Amino acid sequence: MITLRTEFKKIKRKKIGLTMCALIGIQFAWLLWSGARPDEKEKLQGWIEMLYSLPPISVIMMPTVMSVLASRLADAEHKGSTYKLLNTLRRPGALYHAKAVCGALFILGISIAQFLFIIALGYARGYAGHPEWKRYAAAFLLHLACCLSLYLLQLLLSMLFFNQMIPLVAGLGGSMLGLILMYIKMYSFLPWGGFLSAAQAAMDWNPETRVIHFFYRQYSRVELCAVSMIFIWIVVFYTAGRILFSRKEC
Repeated sequence: MITLRTEFKKIKRKKIGLTMCALIGIQFAWLLWSGARPDEKEKLQGWIEMLYSLPPISVIMMPTVMSVLASRLADAEHKGSTYKLLNTLRRPGALYHAKAVCGALFILGISIAQFLFIIALGYARGYAGHPEWKRYAAAFLLHLACCLSLYLLQLLLSMLFFNQMIPLVAGLGGSMLGLILMYIKMYSFLPWGGFLSAAQAAMDWNPETRVIHFFYRQYSRVELCAVSMIFIWIVVFYTAGRILFSRKEC
């Protein structure tokens, strides 16, 4: 707990929360713009459409958001060249764990804000009925896991490179790759495509009637493997980052 409190003290004046709010605000504006005036047919499928809309937005934006978060949490040690000094005060593993937990708490706050917003937006637009809470809970947990895997990857890169533009470019590249993956398949074994694998809803478009039908997704075995890969990436990136942090001297 002492190490975790120290991490929050180090970022006290970095305004990370304000930066995250600005980036997530773009997502909110996107959701407000899309489907701003739903008709009666759209209101009948409004809740499931919300679940369908969130993963594509997350695929495009969250790699960049996670790269900014990881960079802001890691650059203090780079600027002061304090890796070796910090290791004399605390165990390297404990320091890395504190950074991982600190970032995870920011991710938790971001994810809660996102889902509270889409639920409030659904009620404000008058969608029929109520959200299917089991599906929304599953979407929330998987969204949290996807963000955490990307954050741990970006944290590893942010510790590895002194120039924080390199991890930020990697995050932007991940966003572009996620955009490309959307046009290939609705699942991916890559960390940047985890949001697609975790999507709870799918869409069927009839070219003759031009009617869009949303439905809850039934996962195949391959898709379940892609979902499980999200948690494997978390373990891989956490372990690799902890080893790297423990060996870093300056």
